[in-house]
Amino acid sequence: MNDPVLLYGASAALACVLLLGALEKLKDLAGFSRAVAAYEILPSSLSGAFARGYALAEAAAGAMLLMPSLQAWGAALALLVLLVATLGLAYNLARGHRDIDCGCGGPASRGRDGAQGGGLSWWLVLRNAVLALWTAPVLIAAAGQSRHLQWADAAAVFGLAMTAVGLYFTANHLLASHLKLRNL
Repeated sequence: MNDPVLLYGASAALACVLLLGALEKLKDLAGFSRAVAAYEILPSSLSGAFARGYALAEAAAGAMLLMPSLQAWGAALALLVLLVATLGLAYNLARGHRDIDCGCGGPASRGRDGAQGGGLSWWLVLRNAVLALWTAPVLIAAAGQSRHLQWADAAAVFGLAMTAVGLYFTANHLLASHLKLRNL
């Protein structure tokens, strides 16, 4: 990925996904803390602190991906955030815990009224793996960028980022619909 348009487009799209996810978690920090507690990995007394720290790390990763000088650090933090979430998902799925809120803040989560949103699924693990694969080239390319963006590149970066974010959220809604239909 030597073309900075691809690097910045991928970084901006990933930043949008992370920042919007962090915003959802921070808007309902108590709900996210309950989702963390339901995973039964940490002592319940640490769920609130972990939830707050995780949401802030997700926001920090997204913000750093938007800053050219910090893109590599942002990609590394994004990989760490995705790894933690994916390990939590996989651990609970392996234990047979499917009927809990994923805590991702997206359409696969439970609603504010507590209605079932689909629970955990290996599809969520796959989604996170795709995001991690999306992050890896940003991490690699940020270190060896060949040229700087030109002013005319801005429209291409914006278009690429918005297309990628649109595809991500469309896939996320399709996943949530699949999970809801599975539970009917």
